[in-house]
Amino acid sequence: MKKGCFVKTIVVLTIFTAVLLYIVNRRFNDVLLNPSKSLIINQIYRDLNYVKETPQKDSLQILIKGYISGVKKIDEIPENTISEFIDTLKDALKDSTIDSVDYAKLYKILKHKKR
Repeated sequence: MKKGCFVKTIVVLTIFTAVLLYIVNRRFNDVLLNPSKSLIINQIYRDLNYVKETPQKDSLQILIKGYISGVKKIDEIPENTISEFIDTLKDALKDSTIDSVDYAKLYKILKHKKR
C-alpha cells in the first residue's frame, strides 16, 4: 500500500468515527430513548395486570408514566434509583396488592430522586 493511500484511509476513518460518535452523543435520546419510553410503560402496565384494582395501583401507574415521560436524557436517571425502585416494587407486589404504605415508599423514591 502506498503512503498516500494509507494516509487517505486514516483520514477517512477518523472523519467517519468522529461523525459516528457525534450522532451517538447528540441523537441517542431521539433514536433510542424516546421510542423505548412507550415500550417500558407498556411492559410495566402488563406486569401490573395481575395486581388487584386499587386507587393506589392507578396512582402508581400514573406516577410511573409521568416519571418515564419526564426523562429527557438517560443521564438524568441515577442507577441506584432504578434498582431501589424495582426492589421496593417487588416487595410491594408479593401479596398482589399495592396499599398506601407501598405507594408512599415508591412515590418517595421517584419524587425525591427527580429533584
